[in-house]
Amino acid sequence: MPDFSGLDDALLVEHARQNPDAFGALYRRYLTPLYRYLYHRLGSPQDAEDLTAQVFTEVLEGLATHRYREGGCFAAWMFTIARRRSVDFYRQRPVVSLTDPPSPEPGLLEALEKGENLKRLARLLANLDVDRQELLRLRFSAGLSFSEIGQIEGKSEAAVKMALYRTLDALRAQWEVENE
Repeated sequence: MPDFSGLDDALLVEHARQNPDAFGALYRRYLTPLYRYLYHRLGSPQDAEDLTAQVFTEVLEGLATHRYREGGCFAAWMFTIARRRSVDFYRQRPVVSLTDPPSPEPGLLEALEKGENLKRLARLLANLDVDRQELLRLRFSAGLSFSEIGQIEGKSEAAVKMALYRTLDALRAQWEVENE
């Protein structure tokens, strides 16, 4: 089996159209970021798993039918599909959670402090407008670059950076106001 892990997305997509092993490399490359993105949008591990599978199925079909255009940004195309599927999901069942997946239990005091901080952060995030929440999900849950987010959002890389830094500054300021 050839090693496709060192190829950039464009070459990997080209190979994936004819070779299932190459699609497997794309799958391994994007499984975790895609799942994290969908988990943070949906708040349910089971729903995120289901939608992750649906998105990869749609991506595979899109590559086979040439819906993905050569020279495009594969990650932006795939996360656009993920965003659409999550919007469809919300239309069916509106559930929102911005907390992290469960982790092994630390000491009781640490767990309480972490829980309170997470609740506070979730509340601050929930107060952000939908566009800012989406920007944070794409950057931190999906791990997309500013350029990739710009392609999804139809904005320049600089505009995405500015929006992200302003959002983080606003969150930091609100956090500090609540600490006083």
